[in-house]
Amino acid sequence: MFLFAMTLLASPVTPTTAASPDTTAPSPTQPDGIGIRLLDIPASVQNDPRARTYIVDRLAPGSEINRRVRVENNTRTPQTIRIYPGAAHIDNGAFIGDNASVKNDLTPWTQIAQPQVDLAPGGQAEVMASIKVPTDAPESEQYGAIWAEVRSPADRGGVVQANRVGVRVYLSVGPGNGKPADFTLTSVTAGRSKDGSPQLSALITNTGGRALDITGELSLTAGPGGLSAGPFNVPKAATVAPGYAQTVVFTPPGILPNGPWTAQIKLKSGLLEREATATVAFPEVGPGEPVAPINDDGPQWVLLVAIAAGLFIALLVAFWLVLHRRRRSPAAAALPRTRGSNRDRDRSSLAE
Repeated sequence: MFLFAMTLLASPVTPTTAASPDTTAPSPTQPDGIGIRLLDIPASVQNDPRARTYIVDRLAPGSEINRRVRVENNTRTPQTIRIYPGAAHIDNGAFIGDNASVKNDLTPWTQIAQPQVDLAPGGQAEVMASIKVPTDAPESEQYGAIWAEVRSPADRGGVVQANRVGVRVYLSVGPGNGKPADFTLTSVTAGRSKDGSPQLSALITNTGGRALDITGELSLTAGPGGLSAGPFNVPKAATVAPGYAQTVVFTPPGILPNGPWTAQIKLKSGLLEREATATVAFPEVGPGEPVAPINDDGPQWVLLVAIAAGLFIALLVAFWLVLHRRRRSPAAAALPRTRGSNRDRDRSSLAE
């Protein structure tokens, strides 16, 4: 019988890029236990905070990637650490690592160069993880983790305690770049919990082709008497699979008056950002009515409006030119025809 305690890490250290690896960077103070962090990051996504923490990639069938992870023993005793790939899934806004016995398409594609390392107290080891997608792999998105795990000896009842930490894997499979990541803020609901604390829920819909880890902040302005409050951060990132919706909840302080307020919401997943505003009022108790926010999709909308305006103006100019030519045609037909120009007449005189 096994008892598991597991954590999917968000590394506190900036990993190095594949273009310029640096394995000598000092580590910050770590809590007791084992640790794992991603070291290799593709140069093309090194500014994406998700790609600096997790393995986030898209691979065509038949291709392969290699990523180094660093495994650490931050305990006071030697540890035998097992490293292995595991399946994961997304449920109710959370990225959940499955038990070691659970398999998905990603687990057999992943190979670990050193499935086990023995580390002294304070020791560390770099381990290569390779993901090779078979040529007949279907287009899909797979979720998993690279786990580092230690187990205690079995007690008298045969119970073994296992502790593990892992690096998430978001792997999209298919040709080209695939459908880009995108999301929209669908509705905003102000409410109060049972103890009267205000809450503001934002419903997020993943309209793109990749899973998202949504974080963000809420600012309240134009409140009673001109009050402002915030910003308030999302307490925990919400993971949303493509085609799904998930609610993120902001929890302003309990002394907040009912409103009305102008809610300014900024949400992001990696480099993808969205902003929206809505007028809300907190009820005395329970949830209020959902409000449709005004989404600001940024420069793309500005560009589309500019293009549409340019096309409209071009159509107006073309219409005016056609109409102008039609008006001139009858007038030109009515003019008397002359026998020739002055130059022609001069030439005739010289000939005579």
